[in-house]
Amino acid sequence: MDNKEVSHKRIAVKGSGERHGFFSKSKVISMMASLLLSIFITVIAILFSIKLGFASNNSVINSMENVGYYDMVYEEFMSKTESLIIPNGLGVEVLDGVFSKEQIRSDGNSYLTAELNSNVFNVNVDKYKEKLAGNIYTYVAQNNLKVDGDADKIIDDICNEIMDYYIETIRVPYAATIGTVFRAISKLFPVLTIVMFVFALITGWIIFIQNPYKKNRILRYFSYSVMSAAFSTLVIPIYCAITKFYERIQVRPEYVYRFIVRYIEDGVNILLCTGIVLCVIAVGMIFGSSYIKSRYKKGSRRSRRN
Repeated sequence: MDNKEVSHKRIAVKGSGERHGFFSKSKVISMMASLLLSIFITVIAILFSIKLGFASNNSVINSMENVGYYDMVYEEFMSKTESLIIPNGLGVEVLDGVFSKEQIRSDGNSYLTAELNSNVFNVNVDKYKEKLAGNIYTYVAQNNLKVDGDADKIIDDICNEIMDYYIETIRVPYAATIGTVFRAISKLFPVLTIVMFVFALITGWIIFIQNPYKKNRILRYFSYSVMSAAFSTLVIPIYCAITKFYERIQVRPEYVYRFIVRYIEDGVNILLCTGIVLCVIAVGMIFGSSYIKSRYKKGSRRSRRN
């Protein structure tokens, strides 16, 4: 009987110790720190994704190139220009050698970069105007066309109208507004990132000091934080992939609509890649924690045998 009572007492003490260990102060603090760490990692991941995928000049230009933005701009510009010159009795051949896709892309990108950076860029249309006017004079002479009024003034008005439309066409809508947002993000990004990194280091240090000499447990808490941050980061791209709400945006002309849709998709893909990378890191940490724990158990068994 005495032995049974002693045995029951040992079991009771062991069970109470396990319950006490589960709700120990160290574990509660570590779990809270792990939760906070996941929040800080999530914020850092989203900040970097926004900076790389949305708030950069390259992200805008790359999205435009991916949809062939300036190819569509060129086609629409030439179509509109032809509709301006034909009613004036001119042939479309007067446009030969005046404009090209490469020139429109170069001028458009220069204009876009200037507006995003809040700078002024003046398109040099004089060379286009001179070439166009020369073509018109040649066409009029070769076809013996009669001009009703001052030929120089009429040709100059036609050229000016086309040049005004050229400048209007190569301008990217909302570029100045986008640039304002980019500059605001550029100011906030380093501050927020540093603050989040500091908080992340503090919470990581708390987890470390709460679990001294327990590498597998420290790594496990870190893996929980990173995995939670990965899932939180992936929520946005998954939601976008399911709803595709951005495809319902009403924007015209068509090439602007395609650019905006692709721009959002490219930025969301950066978020998706960031979330996947965090998942891979978290899985690596989990395996690392399991490996350390298994080695510890093997070492304990060997020491007992000895």
